[in-house]
Amino acid sequence: MKRAILLMVVCSFFISACGVVGDEHHTLQKQDIDGTRLIGTTGEDGFYRRNLDSEDYNTNQNPNFLDLSETRPTYGDDQDKLREVISMNSNLDPGGVYITGDTARVTAYADGSMSKKEKDKIKRHLQRKFVDVMPRYYVHLTIKER
Repeated sequence: MKRAILLMVVCSFFISACGVVGDEHHTLQKQDIDGTRLIGTTGEDGFYRRNLDSEDYNTNQNPNFLDLSETRPTYGDDQDKLREVISMNSNLDPGGVYITGDTARVTAYADGSMSKKEKDKIKRHLQRKFVDVMPRYYVHLTIKER
């Protein structure tokens, strides 16, 4: 008998804990507490109805994260810039550009025959331009004849 009464008292405590006293529950649902408006699916400010493409996100806040924008710089941009330096500052034709770590291996092609002295002069001039334009790479320039 004592066990039955004790069990009934414990069950009444459990059942009473699930009930809502007054109108507190409904007022808490209407308030915006800790971002419930962000999570909610009703209304204009809901997460699923918001157009996330129109929001301006800064993806370069942390250098450990990848840049997710469509205009992010790539190795291809660096390769194009090195080719552009060759074509603008000499009469050589740019060739292959290979970037590995902090080293860029660049090939340029000369028309006809050039003396070794001319190649060295152009090579020194281009090396200075490479340092000005792309200081993050150590550039190995090879001049070949076609």
